Amino acid sequence: MKRIAVLTTLLFILAAGVVPVAAITWGQPDTDHPYVGAMVADYPGFGPWQTCTGTLVHPRVVLTAGHCNVDWEGTGVERFWVNFDQDALNEATLRDVIAVIPHPDYNWGPTSDPHDVGALVLAEPVTDIAPAVLPEEGFLDRLHEEGLLNQGKTKAKFTLVGYGGSLEWPPPDISYDDQRQFSESEFRALLKSWLRMSQNQATDDGGTCYGDSGGPAFWTETDGTEVLVGITSWGDASCVSSAFNYRVDIPQTLGFIEEVIAGLE
Repeated sequence: MKRIAVLTTLLFILAAGVVPVAAITWGQPDTDHPYVGAMVADYPGFGPWQTCTGTLVHPRVVLTAGHCNVDWEGTGVERFWVNFDQDALNEATLRDVIAVIPHPDYNWGPTSDPHDVGALVLAEPVTDIAPAVLPEEGFLDRLHEEGLLNQGKTKAKFTLVGYGGSLEWPPPDISYDDQRQFSESEFRALLKSWLRMSQNQATDDGGTCYGDSGGPAFWTETDGTEVLVGITSWGDASCVSSAFNYRVDIPQTLGFIEEVIAGLE
């Protein structure tokens, strides 16, 4: 049934010529990112199934991808949760979601900026986990201008976190165990709305694939602080080449987060 959930979103976006992504490829079990959680849907007759990933950015707000929050009509799903446990389907730690909100300008089509960002609003504030660190506007542009993203043959690495499956070689052999994992991807390009990275195993890179769109990409500062700079959005169909993350440090995303938080009042 989980594969059906993924396929529903996949068919929608394949019509636009791109592929949503999510499962961590060539990754490792993660215990260092408690503010990263699984988006879980209650499928009638089947119960909880992990669908996407998100990041806690406020005690009641989880940031995810816009395409995770649309096209649920007709599926019968009326209830969602977020789970910050390492096991996405640990029913003892599911937290109720009361609103599933895509960006008001979300539109996956022939555009360079589909506003692929969304939010899940929790029924109760999270008091036992500190939210992730958000970037200031233009954070990635500053890193790029300072030469920190592309340093000769050794390009900068970003940490990706998500639930879903693990890609085994040769692809597309993907196994699903609904566990939180992480991997590292190498910088390739910075665009107005996108952070593009390599997930080529030949260059010792991991990445994302089918299973957890909406997951975070983190930049690590010299003092060890991780800054949320990207949202897993799309990539190549085989999950072995490149991945595109929607930027968090642009006004479209930061303004959306502010509006959602203001709406809680």
